[in-house]
Formats: sequence, C-alpha cells, structure tokens
Amino acid sequence: MRVTMNTMYSQINLDLSRLTERLAGFTDNISSGKQYQVPSDAPVKLTHALGLRDSLSETEQYKRNISYGRGWVTATENVLTHVTDRLTRAKELAVEGANDSQNQSTRRAIAKEVKAILEEVVSLGNTRLGDRYILAGSRTTGYAHNDRPFVMDNDQNVEYHGNQEDITLDVSSGRKQKVNLDGRSTLVESGSFQALKDLYDSLVAGSQPDIENAIGKLDESINHISNKTAELGAMANALDVKEEMADSMGLVSRQVLSDVEDTDMIEAINSLNATQTAYQAALGAASKVMQVTLADYL
Repeated sequence: MRVTMNTMYSQINLDLSRLTERLAGFTDNISSGKQYQVPSDAPVKLTHALGLRDSLSETEQYKRNISYGRGWVTATENVLTHVTDRLTRAKELAVEGANDSQNQSTRRAIAKEVKAILEEVVSLGNTRLGDRYILAGSRTTGYAHNDRPFVMDNDQNVEYHGNQEDITLDVSSGRKQKVNLDGRSTLVESGSFQALKDLYDSLVAGSQPDIENAIGKLDESINHISNKTAELGAMANALDVKEEMADSMGLVSRQVLSDVEDTDMIEAINSLNATQTAYQAALGAASKVMQVTLADYL
C-alpha cells in the first residue's frame, strides 16, 4: 500500500490533535476537580449524579423537618413542665388550705394565689412557637384579635377553641412523624382547669372536704400531664432515630456522588504525565518526518 507524505502529515496532525484534546481534558479535570465538564463527557455518570443530588436534597429537607419537629416537641415539653410545676404548687396550697389551723380569711388569701395559678396555666396553654400556638392541634393560627386556644371567662371556666388534629412532618421517604399534642387531650382532659377552679371555689367557700377532694383531682391532673410528657419523650426519640438515619444516608450519598463526580487526582495526574510524554514523543517523530526532503533520497 502506497503511503504518501500528505497521508503521513495528515495522520501526524490527527494524532497530535487527539493528544492535545486529551491533555486539555485531563487539565480541566484536575483544575475543576470534576470528572466531566459538559453532559456529553459522561452522560451515564451525569444521570447518576443528578439522581444522587435529588436524594441529597430530599435528605436535607427531612433533616430540616426533624429539626423543626424537635423544636416543637421541646417547646411543648417545656410548657408541660411548667404546668406540672404550677399544679404541684396548687396542691401544696390545697394541703395548706385544708389544715384545721386555717380560717376563712387565710383561705381566701390562698384562693387568690390559686386563681393566679389558674391564669398562669391558661397562659401556658396559649404558648406560641414563633407565631403558632403549640397546644391548639393543627389550628395553630387564624384566631380573632381577642381569641386564643384557651379562653377563661369571669367565672374561671376555661374553653378550648383549638382542634384535636395532629401536626405531622415528613421525616423519611414515605414516613411521617407526629410532633404535637392537642390542648383538649393534654390539658382539658387532664382536669387541670377544673381541679384548680374547684380548689379556688372551695377555698373561697371555706369547705374543708371540698378542698381535700380537690387535692385528689390535682394528683390525677399531674399524673395525666406526666403521661403526656412521656408521649413527647417518645416523639423526641423517634426524631433522633430518623435524624441518625438521615445523617447516615446523606453521608453515603455524598460519598457515592464524590466517586461519580470528583476527579481521582492521582490517576488524573498520572494520565496527564503519560499523555504529555506521548505528546512530546509524537512531536519528536513528527519533526523528524517533516525534515525529510527530496535531497535525502538523492
């Protein structure tokens, strides 16, 4: 087969062009730290990387939801801790008021503090996290100017204006986690408001049997609140488990994404050096071929 000089020159230019492209590619990979610069460089890897980025985005959203849910649970737990403290103080006052040494005047004085405790518990029931009521079920906003989840009238009767719906958050794929307690099942059904009202009324009336009866009701209320606090502990534990899973999944996804996207610097540098050596050798060979003239054959 006859090989002309033009054919040789064309092949040399083609080989040098290919080597130059490879040099440029390895240089880009090293400088950018990525295995590909445009989709056409590695379409399969790009598709994989996009899927991993979507997964990471979802995981980060789950972690934000978990953080928000933990804040809600912690705020609710703080409220119930303060409610328990106030109920415990009311029980101490009830025991004091039931003592035979008390008279009508001293019992009325105790009744004033009990009334203040009732108002505090109502206020605690209306606690907000940001602009959202935490013990109102899912009706966390949307109240009229003078309305609240818990409203007490002049006769110390307390009404609940929230609902009993759950607040749930997405904490993993296909999994929701409840993060709230509603005011009815937590405070109203605990009998806390009624127990405090009964204690107040019995102190004002000076009825020792009714005061002693109110002590039992307060014990029941404290136990009910304690059980609700335990529910919050279970929610917090569930959120912790989901957060650990999200952290683990995020770590794995980031590692796989790095393997798909990031340049292996050692391999890239070795390939660059090998290509540079090949390029220099090709230039040397081309130089010798191009120096050949007709005089060399005479």
